[in-house]
Amino acid sequence: MKCRHWSLGAYLLGIAMIGMTAAAEKPKPGSAPAKAPAAAAATPKAAEAPSGESSSTYKVKKELFKIEVSLKGVFEAERTTEIALKSQQWAAFEVLQAVEHGATVRRGDVLLRFDPEKIDEEIADLRTKAAASELALRQAAENLRASEASTPLDVKAAERAKQIADEDLATFLKVDRQLLEKGAENSLKSSEFWLDQQKEELRQLEKMYRADELTEETEEIVLKRARNAVENAEFSVENARARRDQSLNVEIPRRQEALQQAAVRQDIAWTKAKETLPLTLVQARRDLEKQKLDRTREEKKLKGLLADRELMTIKAPTDGVVYYGRFVRGKWSGMEALADSLRRGGSVTKGATVMTIAQPRPLVIRTSVSEGDLEKVRPGMKASVRPTAFAEMRLAATVARVDAIPAGADTFEARLEVKLDEKAAALMPGMACTVKLVPYADREAVVLPAKAVFSDEPDEEKSYVYLTTDGGKTSAKRYVTVGKRSDERVEIVKGLAPGDVVLLERPKNAGPAPGPKTGEGPKKKD
Repeated sequence: MKCRHWSLGAYLLGIAMIGMTAAAEKPKPGSAPAKAPAAAAATPKAAEAPSGESSSTYKVKKELFKIEVSLKGVFEAERTTEIALKSQQWAAFEVLQAVEHGATVRRGDVLLRFDPEKIDEEIADLRTKAAASELALRQAAENLRASEASTPLDVKAAERAKQIADEDLATFLKVDRQLLEKGAENSLKSSEFWLDQQKEELRQLEKMYRADELTEETEEIVLKRARNAVENAEFSVENARARRDQSLNVEIPRRQEALQQAAVRQDIAWTKAKETLPLTLVQARRDLEKQKLDRTREEKKLKGLLADRELMTIKAPTDGVVYYGRFVRGKWSGMEALADSLRRGGSVTKGATVMTIAQPRPLVIRTSVSEGDLEKVRPGMKASVRPTAFAEMRLAATVARVDAIPAGADTFEARLEVKLDEKAAALMPGMACTVKLVPYADREAVVLPAKAVFSDEPDEEKSYVYLTTDGGKTSAKRYVTVGKRSDERVEIVKGLAPGDVVLLERPKNAGPAPGPKTGEGPKKKD
């Protein structure tokens, strides 16, 4: 018996439970059962549970069941060009002029002008420095060439000087000292011998003059000469003795000491020369390489500055609309800060992306999908798009891509291709929209409120409902196969038919299920 046609007993019992009194005619034999009131036909009334308690019911019927996914999206230009200050050397960009945010430009239009005064000064200074460095480099190269030629000669010269000093010392010790000592002695002996001769000659003269009868004047002259010769000879002896002592005690030892020191010094000089002169040459080569490297760096810096000088005026590389900042994951980044930096007198840092030129068409939609909705959004699905700025506008779109890797916590990016017509001419990149998708729909689905479907541990995959029987007097447990779920609604793909009435609450006692045996759930539909 269907819910809207009640038997007299059930009807009276229902009236008694709610404390109402009413009269009902007993149907005549062969006549149709009395119809329930119109309100009962519109909304199913409560059926009596076996325990006598009242519980609400739901009449099963076929209806439209669909799953909807609503996403927040943003229109994005498919073709954009970022304007970044990709300078090589220069870092200080002072703004003289900047095109306004939202301006439409053509290729070749001036977007930015920066003050070139400081970079021009830097280029001039670097050119002067580079000329001086070039001269110093040439001098260092010539000095190195000379050092490479002279260093072996200098080492050999030091070695030869040592050999000469060693030879001089050896000659002095073996030959010269003895000769000098003998010479000093012989000189003294010669003087002494000469003195003896003079004395003897004087003695003979004196003896002769005593025997001869010469005049006194002649005698006096001759003897005076002889005596003077003796005195000179005595002085010569004294002088020779002093020179001998000076030579033996001072000059010869000094010369020996000087020769010994010279030999030591030359040995040190030679050792130093053979060790340090090659190292000096190596250092000179390294210094030259460093100067070459510095010169290369200066040339690179100058070349970079000349290239950076071209950035003092930036022109549009393509047609489009100017946006300050970058378009990052569907949102404009840094627009407010750049609006202040791009005023006259403001400054922009090296490497910054200051503008983006967006071509208004074609547009795509970027949106984010939560992990819970990820399986519901697939490439190829159709979508309906409502721009936030134009609430009455509806656009058709198709899911082009869904990222498999999350872009953030519980966030997966998706991209949709949207069809734009003349009515969408006002849509611009950066505008927001709402995207609706229907991943599942069935117009002839059997659907229940989610609270009417139960499951028990440990086998929570087996679902069941409580079906009213015997005109609502009793209820029985019946296993069902659950399909899709949407909010508070559950699709039943097997186990129920239109017209069945189920309880919306679990009864305290339930009879045996009329369907599958107790403990057996229906097989799930593939």
